Amino acid sequence: SGESGAGKTESTKLLLQHIMNLCKGNSQLEQRILQVNPLLEAFGNAQTVMNDNSSRFGKYIQLRFQNNTVQGAKLSEYLLEKSRVVQQDTGERNFHIFYYMFAGLSSEQKEMYGLLDPSLYRYVSGGFGTQEVAEHWKHKYQEVCNALDMVGFQEQEQVDMQAILAGVLSLGNVTFEPEESYGSVKVSEASQGWLKAAAVDVLSQLMCSVPCPPVSPSVSCCCSLCADARDSIAKMAYGRVFGWIVCKINELLAENVDPEVELREIGILDIFGFENFAVNRFEQLCINLANEQLQHFFNHHIFQLEQAAYKEEGLPWETITFNNNEPILNLLLAKPFGVLSLLDEQSAFPQATDKTFVDKLNSSFKGNLHFQPARGCVLGFSIVHYAGKVQYAASGFLEKNRDTLPASVRGLFISSVTPLLVPLHIHHEPRPTLARVKCGHEASKQVLLPGIAHLAVLRLDGPLIFLCPCQHSLMVLMERMYSANPHFVRCIKPNSQKEPGVLDSQVVLLQLRYNGLLETIRIRRDGFSWRPSFEEFAER
Repeated sequence: SGESGAGKTESTKLLLQHIMNLCKGNSQLEQRILQVNPLLEAFGNAQTVMNDNSSRFGKYIQLRFQNNTVQGAKLSEYLLEKSRVVQQDTGERNFHIFYYMFAGLSSEQKEMYGLLDPSLYRYVSGGFGTQEVAEHWKHKYQEVCNALDMVGFQEQEQVDMQAILAGVLSLGNVTFEPEESYGSVKVSEASQGWLKAAAVDVLSQLMCSVPCPPVSPSVSCCCSLCADARDSIAKMAYGRVFGWIVCKINELLAENVDPEVELREIGILDIFGFENFAVNRFEQLCINLANEQLQHFFNHHIFQLEQAAYKEEGLPWETITFNNNEPILNLLLAKPFGVLSLLDEQSAFPQATDKTFVDKLNSSFKGNLHFQPARGCVLGFSIVHYAGKVQYAASGFLEKNRDTLPASVRGLFISSVTPLLVPLHIHHEPRPTLARVKCGHEASKQVLLPGIAHLAVLRLDGPLIFLCPCQHSLMVLMERMYSANPHFVRCIKPNSQKEPGVLDSQVVLLQLRYNGLLETIRIRRDGFSWRPSFEEFAER
């Protein structure tokens, strides 16, 4: 764990290499495990203002051992930041793979995929910089192609994958305009070419058939809803491609042993670090919540369990106090009045807006030491996290929490002429699960909903609305963490300028303080760090 840009992903790679070297395991499997990294980074990492190669998803790598030899591995991914596909803030970029494609594809390949100059695409921000940068991306593209071959992607699958990515970029340039004679909305004349390049002929009907709100719909409002539907399709297509890559990697790395044989396991969690940008959105709240939970997990093991063991043994011990972040987790996760519970509640109301959500927060958490309303007419709020105060811009919170996809779009994927999109939609549908929902004014009913990956609520008058995948994803992750025997690797960021060889003592000290590392050093120094069993002690 550590801040964004502290070196978690690089440390994970080194740790993997180290474990592989120690166990003198299957050299081919070892190479495969190490070679999937370029693929994951190309599709899951991006440049942010804090880090040029920032992981925009969390990954948990399980190494499976038999007789101290690695027999297989499994990768789980959490909370991919799909919104980055359609929007990046100033100084940030989209996922690396888009830039690698522009730099690495030949002119003929670009023509085949309908790709034009990168500056024309709304979804691709940031210039291409120097020739040196372009050469670096070209080299990275080749690494990705090699990794795809190694993982076992067929040539046609690779073509389909890149066609989808190119289609996503073209889709971002589709705009909408009012249809004069009918008072409805259509794809603008200027973007018909982009629609054709996106290679989805029925897309315009689907996006333009999104129902407008029942209360005094305006044409501009309908245009906005159509644009939301367009972005939802782009995010879903990219998310499915990423999930499919992870599935293929797991097929490649799966152990080939007798299922009756019990395997031991080492898991390595590499998850995005705490973030505080100039503008912080829903994604930053999810990321910072994950870090709050990991910090609580750290406190639980290092301080609470440790000192409880000393007391149980009757050892003379002066209790060490630590910065307990439980009140912050209660603020965020408590039911029914935590921030995320209130967000879910507001997301279930068709008439609710980001403003009604913020108003609800302001009235619910008045006087809470860890919550601060925004000043003036800013639509937002601040939370005082364990690592410091973060101000969140509330615009888009409800839409992102719903993660809505118009029902009509499902047919588009299933009937797609791109073979890859069909299994992407069908195979990655989560298994059904039971959830409690309130339908209208009736009592709470149990209904079957399609999703363990999403906590879902049915609306009787509209599309299926998925509620807070973030909460469920984190719940599964923390269950895994608490069932294991943890070791903590704390990554410290040396400076805020992304400069090598520069150590800013104030930046480092701040991290040591808020991570609780000064108290950790004290408990390690004053406590009992070596715990042999009686048998080990007697033998020695």
